[in-house]
Amino acid sequence: MLELSTKQLTELEAVRRDELIEKLLLEVRAQDPDWYDRHGLAGGISYLAGYRRDAETLGLTERQSIEDFMRYGMMFPGFNREQAFVEWMARPSADDPDQRFRDYQRVMEFVWQLKHGAWQ
Repeated sequence: MLELSTKQLTELEAVRRDELIEKLLLEVRAQDPDWYDRHGLAGGISYLAGYRRDAETLGLTERQSIEDFMRYGMMFPGFNREQAFVEWMARPSADDPDQRFRDYQRVMEFVWQLKHGAWQ
């Protein structure tokens, strides 16, 4: 059985983290070429890495939560510094940060549907 050293495991995790950024950049390049053109490859990597750091600083650990957080950052730049979001994530709760973020997503999806007539 193959056993990896601590250093190798750390390096593997770094590759996985970077793959997520690469995946998102490939998607945005196909779906929103204007965003990609404005930021470019290096700028896009830096932009998404910043949101990844912010997600991890908030305590998000689940890959899907971190990916969704970075997607929100592309769609709604600066959302994570808005007072309502900061208060939501800091509210007293027994839920872990990943759950609080998932709850935030559900609330924002509901608000989006209300604003855009999905409930009419």
